[in-house]
Amino acid sequence: MQIFLILFVAFIAAVAGYLLGMILTRRAGETALSEAREAALQAKIRLEAFEKAQTESFKTQAEALKAQTEALKAEFKNLSADAWRNESDALRKTHLAGLEALLKPLAKDIDTFRTQFVVSHTSLDHYMKELAARTDNLGREAENLAKALKGSSKLQGNWGEAILANLLEASGLTQGRDYTLQFHVSDGKGGTLIPDVVINLPDDRRLVIDSKVSLKAYADCVAAENDEERGKLLKEHVKSLRQHVRELSEKDYARVIGGSIGYVLMFVPVEGAYVAAVQADPAFVTDAYARHIIPVNPTNLLMALQLAYHLWQSEMRQRSVHEIYEEADKLYRKFTSFANNFVKIGHSLQQLQRTYEDAERQLHTGRGNIVSRLEGWKKKGLNPSAALPEELREE
Repeated sequence: MQIFLILFVAFIAAVAGYLLGMILTRRAGETALSEAREAALQAKIRLEAFEKAQTESFKTQAEALKAQTEALKAEFKNLSADAWRNESDALRKTHLAGLEALLKPLAKDIDTFRTQFVVSHTSLDHYMKELAARTDNLGREAENLAKALKGSSKLQGNWGEAILANLLEASGLTQGRDYTLQFHVSDGKGGTLIPDVVINLPDDRRLVIDSKVSLKAYADCVAAENDEERGKLLKEHVKSLRQHVRELSEKDYARVIGGSIGYVLMFVPVEGAYVAAVQADPAFVTDAYARHIIPVNPTNLLMALQLAYHLWQSEMRQRSVHEIYEEADKLYRKFTSFANNFVKIGHSLQQLQRTYEDAERQLHTGRGNIVSRLEGWKKKGLNPSAALPEELREE
């Protein structure tokens, strides 16, 4: 503000000098003008000197203010450090107590998590080992499947029988009691038929299962590289299945196996082979059924086997109920006999009671009983050597 005030004063002085110069010019001429100029120059010099001095003063004051600010910062920092040091012990204890209260449950949770992690990690390792083993087994089974499907009819038949055996075991049926493997029966023409499995059903009924279907065409179809070849091989696959249906129908198991339900289950051990045949030839199943042959895949066969298992369970329950009924009937007949005898004993006891009462009256309670008459003899001078029981003596 001082600088602007000085400038303003200088400006006024300059204007005044100019006016004065004009007046002096009129009055004094060149001399007065020269003096006015000299005065203006001196005023300018003084103004510049004052401005420089003020600038230096402001610079000095700014540096001093900066130094004071730094000093205040340092002092405040020192004061804060002192305050922290003075209160650090109490605050540390308070904070440690609070942190301990917060961290103890956290530490417990961490320990629990660590334990669970170790257990889970162990279980995961075990599961991964099992998964690796199963994957390895699955790979071997897939390789065996590929070999079986592309191998000879004998190899395919053995593989199908192995799959069938696994399904029989899974169904709950018992070999030798509920089903027979490689059942031998005469065809009535001097030959022998050997169905793969004969399922025994309640009421002496039997169900034949055949697993000798050929799947070579299906394996080639799956491996085909183009649609045209795949379609051709799929037709070969359906043709092979239909041919097997005709062969089974000609064996006429329903006639040669006593108690047969009249239908044979033709087991197709690969789900995809069964589905592909049905999709390619929707009439395949109905045509086979007309020949008393029922094509089944593993899923359908397992359902049929479990149905047989539950039929046996129901049969066993019915037999148990029948046996219980027979035992209950026998027990009832025995109880009836006992009840009749019990009634007879009651009647006999009642008759015995009446006989006893009659005898008692005759002996000592009735009129003219034997005891009273004998006791009367004692009054007449009879002195017997033995005495009657107290209960029979007259009072």
